[in-house]
Amino acid sequence: MLRQEALERVVANMADAFENGHPLEALPAELVPSDQDDAEEVAGGILVRLGFAPCGVRLAPAADGSLVSGPMLEARLLDDGARLSLDILRHARASAALLMVLGEALEPGATTPPAIAAIHPALDVSASRFTQGPADRLAEIADLAGLGVLVLGKRRPMPSAPSRVALIEGEGAPRGKAFDIHATFALAAAEARRLGGLPAGAVLVVAGLGAPVVGLKAGARLTARFSGIGKVSAQFG
Repeated sequence: MLRQEALERVVANMADAFENGHPLEALPAELVPSDQDDAEEVAGGILVRLGFAPCGVRLAPAADGSLVSGPMLEARLLDDGARLSLDILRHARASAALLMVLGEALEPGATTPPAIAAIHPALDVSASRFTQGPADRLAEIADLAGLGVLVLGKRRPMPSAPSRVALIEGEGAPRGKAFDIHATFALAAAEARRLGGLPAGAVLVVAGLGAPVVGLKAGARLTARFSGIGKVSAQFG
């Protein structure tokens, strides 16, 4: 475990990078989280230091392909058609995502399926505060699970039919890949409950539903399209 002094140092450095955009070099050995509890404590400390209240939980693929969870912040929610700066979103990776609004609280220890009031199609663009990107998944969890921005499409009711998802660069209308919405959100709900639960009205975000696009270039336009739900786009500059 990180000692209190080391924890405070890494939280201060990462909070400054998150708030002011100052990139970080890889953490020195004495500040590296030793396990997931350490990494999540750092992430929580960043929120406290910056005075951020999370509006929900986000589950997203890390750089190594594993899934990591972290807070969702209302200030990082953008409208459909947003223009995003790649100068700010370092090591950006984009993927199709869904945002679910909870109709009922998620209580810790419960196993019932999440009550879904509404969903939004979304485009998740992760980022890193580290100059060379995260050294491993623990560093990425500490860095608010690579939280960048989430571009949201229109609010929709939960579809009754299965959905397919496609992440499109430029024009085109591929058929997309089928996925299980209920299983997807059940996984996110389990993570939210592990982290302490969520109240009604909070959100669950699941990213990585379309193969992530890496190496994004200025001028690129991406669209996440979900059958029976809708689509959402962003321009990169």
